[in-house]
Amino acid sequence: MKLLTAFFKLIRYPNLLYIGLTQFLLQYCVVAPLLQHNGESPSLPPLSFFLLSFSTVVIAAAGYIINDYFDINIDIINKPDKMVLDKIINRRWAMAWHTILNMAGVSIGFIVAWRIGQIYLGFTQVFCSLLLWFYSTSFKRQVLIGNVLISLLTALAVVVVGFYEKQIYESFEAIMSPVGRKLIQIIGVYALFAFMISLVREIVKDLEDMIGDSKDGCRTIPIVWGVEPAKRLCYGLLLALQILILLTEIRIALLGWYGAIIYLLLLVQIPCLYIYLQLKKAHMPEHYHKVSSLVKLIMLTGILSMIFFKIML
Repeated sequence: MKLLTAFFKLIRYPNLLYIGLTQFLLQYCVVAPLLQHNGESPSLPPLSFFLLSFSTVVIAAAGYIINDYFDINIDIINKPDKMVLDKIINRRWAMAWHTILNMAGVSIGFIVAWRIGQIYLGFTQVFCSLLLWFYSTSFKRQVLIGNVLISLLTALAVVVVGFYEKQIYESFEAIMSPVGRKLIQIIGVYALFAFMISLVREIVKDLEDMIGDSKDGCRTIPIVWGVEPAKRLCYGLLLALQILILLTEIRIALLGWYGAIIYLLLLVQIPCLYIYLQLKKAHMPEHYHKVSSLVKLIMLTGILSMIFFKIML
């Protein structure tokens, strides 16, 4: 039982639930209702969609394992009490699980792509798997590149659902159709939100882990640029998020979705402002950890806003 608990801790199961929930809500609260509203149906039947989502989650789990594998010296300093590798799970077993999960995720991705006759879409999972490997081995220790890469992968977890819809992959004419444009607009907004909020969290985590990162030779933003410039970058991203949400609110106000506007104001915009205030006065690892947890909560409230499409459409 202890080993199983350690394994779930190693693969960051709460984060995997976030990914699965994001894709489920996007498919069944946004994509399916929008298509059905226009007399069409999703390209992926329920089983194929489940396999696609499972493939994404499994590859993400493999990414978390390899990240911890190469971060063991950093984690000894930053979070010795939370370590799993070498304490409970042997590093060789961790590498074996990384390989098994990656192979399973990529294989399932190709199966789903083959089922809809678009085999090339399977290379999306190969691309994600390779990026996670290079992130853990190299990019994570470089200024900004690692942060942007993880944020792009977070956005890709949103976008990949759209890749498998015929209105997007079929032809340029399908993309330019009213349904195709709506799909791209909605998925694009959520992907941009995921990218920006994830980038804020990645920078805050770098602020939290500065001591261990510096001793391991990492060149993260707060180490190379300084704490205040790193914070200012977060402020800029939070401002950009507020603008994105405001533009979204203006758009949905034209549709009369006032309940969604109140939701975004109370559970996304005001919490973003609170995060800004907390980050401004943060100066200890525990302060940054609190901010990171708050950012993760906003990621959840942002994801849950997809439910309004199911209600309103």
